[in-house]
Amino acid sequence: MPDNPLSLVLRAFEDAGPDIRLMLATREEEAFGIAAGLYLGGRRPAVMLQSSGVGNSLNAITSLLLPYRIPVLMIVNMRGEPGEWNEAQLPMGRALGAIFDALGIPHSTVASAGGAAESVRAAADAAFTTRVAAACLLSRRLWE
Repeated sequence: MPDNPLSLVLRAFEDAGPDIRLMLATREEEAFGIAAGLYLGGRRPAVMLQSSGVGNSLNAITSLLLPYRIPVLMIVNMRGEPGEWNEAQLPMGRALGAIFDALGIPHSTVASAGGAAESVRAAADAAFTTRVAAACLLSRRLWE
C-alpha cells in the first residue's frame, strides 16, 4: 500500500533478487491478510504503508496478527510530522507511537538513510524471532 516515497523503496526491491516478491493490495487490511497467509505458508512478510493506513488496519492487526502471533514487518511512511501539508494526516501521525505502545508492537523511527537498513533488519529479526509484529517508522526527514 505504498505512497509516493515508498514507491522508491519498491523500485529498489524490484532489483534486489529472486527471494523478494512484491504484491499490491487494494486496502491495508487486505495487505495484512495476505501477509498472514504468506507467514503461515513459510514466508517472512512485510507490509509497506503510510501511517494513516495503520489506522485503517487496526482491526486486522488486533484480531488476526496479535492473537495468533503472526509476525509481520511493517514499514510505515510517517505522515503528520512537523511540516505536513495535509491536516488530515496530523492526528494519526501524532498518535501512532502511542498506539503501537498500547498494542505491544515494538517500533523504531528511522530518521536517516544511514541507519535505515540496520533498523529494518533489526525489526525484522525481532518480529520473526518473537512472533510479534514490529514496525519501522520512516520519518519524512528521509525524503527531504
